Amino acid sequence: MNNDQVYAQQLAQFAASQSFDERSVEFFDDVWQEAGVKDITKMTTADAESVLQVLGESEASPEFTKALLAQAITAGMPKHVAGYILESDRTLAQEIFNDGTSPFQSNQSSVVGSKQNQFQSSTEEDMEIQI
Repeated sequence: MNNDQVYAQQLAQFAASQSFDERSVEFFDDVWQEAGVKDITKMTTADAESVLQVLGESEASPEFTKALLAQAITAGMPKHVAGYILESDRTLAQEIFNDGTSPFQSNQSSVVGSKQNQFQSSTEEDMEIQI
């Protein structure tokens, strides 16, 4: 069994253990609607691409992505589409199941952000001294 099959199996097991409340399903429905998915049971890989784009643009967390996919599986998402989503980005499945980082953001962004903040704060301090 390759990693993608293992991740798909883990996702199916996770889905089976969940009970999604109405509020959660409404959040997920918003994603499907924004991606243009009319029927989860008839999703195609083109639909999956749209979903991935929506998730990326909204900077969805790994936890949200995992729950969204789990709910989709329970709603009848075709297995090949779930597999396609997990395989779409080699790090997506790993980040959902292993390290908890966002699959839609560079792991380097926090380093760059902290450097920018350091630069901005030192510049502001310099400005205060000059005034």
